[in-house]
Amino acid sequence: MKLNFHHLRAFAEVAHTGSFTGAAECLYLTQPAISKAVGSLEEVLGIALLERTSRQVKLTEAGVSLFSHARSIFALEQAALQDIEERRGLRKGCLHIGASTTIATYWLGRDLALFLERYPQIDIRVSSGNTETMVHQVLEGLVEVALVEGPVDEERLNCELWDNEPLLLVTKPGVERAHLGQCRWILREEGSGTARVVAEILTHLGIVPARQVVVQSNQAAVQMVVAGVGVAIVPAIMAAHHLERGELACIPWSQGELQRSLSKISLKGRPASPARAAFESFLGETRGQIKSVS
Repeated sequence: MKLNFHHLRAFAEVAHTGSFTGAAECLYLTQPAISKAVGSLEEVLGIALLERTSRQVKLTEAGVSLFSHARSIFALEQAALQDIEERRGLRKGCLHIGASTTIATYWLGRDLALFLERYPQIDIRVSSGNTETMVHQVLEGLVEVALVEGPVDEERLNCELWDNEPLLLVTKPGVERAHLGQCRWILREEGSGTARVVAEILTHLGIVPARQVVVQSNQAAVQMVVAGVGVAIVPAIMAAHHLERGELACIPWSQGELQRSLSKISLKGRPASPARAAFESFLGETRGQIKSVS
């Protein structure tokens, strides 16, 4: 047994107005259409809902019970429609964003602060990890959109350039460029976007590390270099403080040689929620026109 909600609505209006004529006017239908709808509902339920007289319509005991349920159903309908309308208007909602560790730590905060000034009613959840982890979470539908290092070669994902980030080759003061091949290199773990970018840069520069230490974060890489363990290529924003204090030195390269792309990834075919659409539009405004690399 299934309720036809068009028939239920007709019955509820008859019960509310006390007449078929009143219900017809409220629902912009004819009186015979209302009568037919209520009759069909009674037939499906197998019980009389109304006592019809020439002067009035009176609810039966079953009609009183069903009318109570109907009011709850249509109140829930209105609440659902209001909720959706508020989400469409970005007056409420939740956006789950993924971000690789460095982006979550150093870049995402300022963008979210500006975004939430515009849409203060949106709740934000942020998941972070290396690029491989973020790709997995987007593919599994755990996050709607993620910001990661480097382009992502995965046919199930949309990948768009979000920004470019400068990198620096940092050492302890006194290390010469000619000695880099003999230095111990601090590298990121497999699956990290930084690891892939640094490997490409080292190949381009013709450097083959003689020895290496693998770490789980760029923060750890910076601290390793500060401690004198070796040299590393790290995001400029992470090394700036240590360079100012003289704890690190930077070996310069030609302009534009050391940088990595930051990408926005999302699952192909997944409709964007209003909150996600607003966030992506905001990123485009703040970072310039997004260029597709997928």
